[in-house]
Amino acid sequence: MPTHDDDEHMDEHVNEAAQDGAAVNDAGTDTVDGSQSPVAQSQAVDAADADETEAADETDKPVWYRRIRWWGWILIAIAAVIVVFFGAVGTQALLVKQHEEAAIAVVKDAVKQNRLNDLDGVIADVQKETRAAKDITNGGLWSFTEKIPGIKGSMRVVRMMTDVVDDMAQDTAPKYADAVKQIDVKSIYKDGHVNAEPILKALPELETAARSLQRNTEAFDKIPVPRIGIVADTLIDSRTQLDAINMYVQDGTFEYAPKLPEWLGYKGKQTYAVLATTPAEMRGGGGLIGAVGTVTITDGAIKIGDFVNNLKFGGKDITATNVTTDEWLLYQQQGPLHLSYDVRDIANSPDNAHAADMFKDIWERTETGKDTELNGVVFADPLVVQALVRVLGDVTLPDGTVLNGSNTADFLINTAYREYDYRETDAMFSTVAEACVKRLMGDLQKGKIVSLASQMIELGKNRHLSVYSFDPTLEKLFSDMELTSTLPIDETEPEVGIYFTENNPSKMGWYLKRSTTITQLDCGEQGPAKYHVTYTIKNTMTKEESMTLPEYLTGMSYAQSKGAGMERIVFMPPAGGAISNFEVTGNSGTPVADSLNSRLIYTTLTQVQPESEVTYSFDVTVSPYAMQKLGIDETPTTSEKPSVTYTKLCRVE
Repeated sequence: MPTHDDDEHMDEHVNEAAQDGAAVNDAGTDTVDGSQSPVAQSQAVDAADADETEAADETDKPVWYRRIRWWGWILIAIAAVIVVFFGAVGTQALLVKQHEEAAIAVVKDAVKQNRLNDLDGVIADVQKETRAAKDITNGGLWSFTEKIPGIKGSMRVVRMMTDVVDDMAQDTAPKYADAVKQIDVKSIYKDGHVNAEPILKALPELETAARSLQRNTEAFDKIPVPRIGIVADTLIDSRTQLDAINMYVQDGTFEYAPKLPEWLGYKGKQTYAVLATTPAEMRGGGGLIGAVGTVTITDGAIKIGDFVNNLKFGGKDITATNVTTDEWLLYQQQGPLHLSYDVRDIANSPDNAHAADMFKDIWERTETGKDTELNGVVFADPLVVQALVRVLGDVTLPDGTVLNGSNTADFLINTAYREYDYRETDAMFSTVAEACVKRLMGDLQKGKIVSLASQMIELGKNRHLSVYSFDPTLEKLFSDMELTSTLPIDETEPEVGIYFTENNPSKMGWYLKRSTTITQLDCGEQGPAKYHVTYTIKNTMTKEESMTLPEYLTGMSYAQSKGAGMERIVFMPPAGGAISNFEVTGNSGTPVADSLNSRLIYTTLTQVQPESEVTYSFDVTVSPYAMQKLGIDETPTTSEKPSVTYTKLCRVE
């Protein structure tokens, strides 16, 4: 049985247990006398031990790269390889681009520095760059990328492109160089004659080179379009340019070159009529024809005949018999000016092929033309003469007046009518034209030939010059060069046709300043593009001038309309498109729908008095196939380029 000592010992344990319970409930608290409880002391010791252990662990822990598991290192290695790999691929792609650009730069520099006499050296430099690009795209690293999903198609396309470009540099270009070396350029144009023989001798070599270009063009066209946009765009743009170049080369080699002897009069005289038009008295496709001259080509020699007054050439009694019903109703029946369609009026057709046919119909019934085959027709206004003077040199008239490259057009369009008898104007035109042709048949420098050709093409685009040949092959060449004016017929290149016919016989065209503002309306929207067009006609003649200037200039048919532009205007929608929502400000009726040679048109008559203006506003919807911004095809103005301003354009997709 327990003793007294055991009871005391048990009581001590009970008290300790009670104190322990209290300690658990009040853990961390101080005792009454401020000292820390035994439990708190124990916890502090434990915390200190934990800190010491953690510090010890930190001291003993390996650096970060030793803590990565083996599989982590594999992932890092793979990522590094990928970065290096694509970096290498990107570098190679950049090098390919640089080599191809360098090849293009070689050719451009050769042209600028007149280094084309060293064709072998130029071609060698080009070959070096294209071969370097090909070596990269046919290397092992590039070949490997052609197996990677997502980019393999584009990488393959780049390789195929560089292969074709290099083949053209290694094969096509040298063949053309060999052909060019056989042509004595100086002997082609000499002593006023154009000699086709040097070109014909080199024709076999030119044909061989053209076949090489055709083969490479076909190979380029077979390259598939990839998914990556920048590569696809480059391929498509390059293909478009190459196809165009190849088309011209093939036509020039196999169609045009063999016919040079015929066109240059070696197989019989070629005769072209030159019709001097004036924008001072507007007709739809050009201007009233004031004089008619001829240009003949015999054995390569070009000769210009005298210009004769329109009435002396055919008179009012010989009129075109192939005027269409629509033209007759609109321009002869309606008035107030009733066109007779003698030689003065045939340029009223905006379709210059039709105008040429009408002139030929008249030509064959005149003393000049009844026994002479007409091979073509040239429509030219004073802006063309001014360009000739600019390139070939100033011309001095019999009275000492000097015409140069900036004042010739204004003189022939306006000054001559203000300061000279109107019967002298045709002789002035003839004097300038003959002087220019005489210089043209001299030994021209290459730079002048290039400058003249460039200016003629630009004038052709704006209807100051139009050439039509009755030989279908030659006409195809003129048409490709945009030297034959037509109606808006191309849906991919939309144009609104705006054509004027002066109904107040006068020379008011110089005073009527026309301007166009075009705003695109639908950026971001689906469907065909839409535009808003504002077309303004401003009469700059003052009221005082209308009373004091010669009547031949201001108009003598209508006393109340002196100095007024009385215009029959035709608005023709773009091919595959439409015009809507006409609004008019000024003295004019709203254009109404009509028909002109199977085309929908809108026509109106306006009278623009001195110091006043008329404005037409309308909306235009172009064809869904349009690839370019909306343009304006209009009766030629008295400036080299019409006044057209674009206030807003959307990106053409």
